[in-house]
Amino acid sequence: RMMIRMIADFQNYVSFPLPFFASNIQLSNPFGLLAIEDELYVTDGGRNRVWKIDLVTGTVSTLVTFPPIPNPLFGIVPAGGPTLDAVPTGIATAGDQLFVTLFRGAPFPPGTSTVEQIDPSTGTDTPFITGLKTAIDVLPVVEGDQTHYLVLQHASAGPFFGSPGQVKRFDTPTGPPAILAGCQT
Repeated sequence: RMMIRMIADFQNYVSFPLPFFASNIQLSNPFGLLAIEDELYVTDGGRNRVWKIDLVTGTVSTLVTFPPIPNPLFGIVPAGGPTLDAVPTGIATAGDQLFVTLFRGAPFPPGTSTVEQIDPSTGTDTPFITGLKTAIDVLPVVEGDQTHYLVLQHASAGPFFGSPGQVKRFDTPTGPPAILAGCQT
């Protein structure tokens, strides 16, 4: 026996006009999910945001919306526009902070993907681990009084999806990572 309850109903798409295409839409693509007490946090890779859902009332609000960034390969490779979407994917928590991976959009230039640190009470986000390539998840690992961060990258070479994927371990957000696995394809 199973009981299913809808907690939140995200719109499939919203109007997102562009200067050259007024009837453009932006799709919703819920990707990651994290429950903390009576709050649910959902990354939406299509709408470039993190949703906050009150599990008691079902109220849905935007915690943070990630802006596009300049595409460093614009005009160099034949794909992608002048900016890159954030494309939030994985979500985790350590202490009282959230950590969200930003995959970034086509052509997926190396060094543009990040792990963002987000204050769940204010929605303030700051880059935490930078210089990545197609990061899709993060896992804080607490050992004693230290926290290490495992970052899963979909691809390690690029642009686009040059393999292999990797699992990287960061002992500090700015320190050099150790590659724990480099054979995901």
